[in-house]
Amino acid sequence: MKVEKILEYQKLDREMYKLEREIKDNPNKEKANKLHETMRVAQEKSVALEGKAGAILKEIDKVKGHLKLQQDKMAEFTAKDLSTLSKQEIEKIASLKDKLAQNLQILEKNLTALAENVNSVLSEFNKTIKTFNTAKEDFAKCKTSYDNDIKAIESKKAEVAKNLSVIAKEIDSVIMEAYQKRRKENIFPVVVQLMEQGKGSYFCGGCRTQLSIASINKLDSEAVVSCDHCRRLIYKHK
Repeated sequence: MKVEKILEYQKLDREMYKLEREIKDNPNKEKANKLHETMRVAQEKSVALEGKAGAILKEIDKVKGHLKLQQDKMAEFTAKDLSTLSKQEIEKIASLKDKLAQNLQILEKNLTALAENVNSVLSEFNKTIKTFNTAKEDFAKCKTSYDNDIKAIESKKAEVAKNLSVIAKEIDSVIMEAYQKRRKENIFPVVVQLMEQGKGSYFCGGCRTQLSIASINKLDSEAVVSCDHCRRLIYKHK
């Protein structure tokens, strides 16, 4: 088989290769992936913040309960008629009121700190939701652009594939099978020319590995041989 056909096939296949790279390296795809990751992180963060806010609110209710008990006790002591009590009892009540006042002060400080904490968490939650919504909106735009890009590229690919199938029919099936196998392994170009460096020294036109005498002799009877190093198909220009 003449090697011209497989070279013609590869020349057209180069267009297919470029189109495949366009899909793989599409900037909208990369941007969409980053936006999707932003959405995922924001969603996880919002759930965590929501849980944190809920825990703080429960703690606030708990502190409010303790505060109410202390306030009720303080009111109870304040309402007592001291005129009916002994000096010792009055001093005891005064001491208890001091302790209650200290407890109330501590509880009120805790309550204020918890309120500030929950406000901070809710503020962060709102920012996170805003980040998620912005990313979601940008992701939708990006995906639309990507889908349009892919649609246009797939149309070109279909045309190239059609022409490739026509040429493939004129190529030896064994060589075609070997070509397609390497192509699927992302080896490109698949077919390269035998290169000469000095008298009697030949090497692969792809990886520059020197070929054995047996491989070179094989090219006298066969259209291509496989490089032992990079597995490309080597042809000899005649």
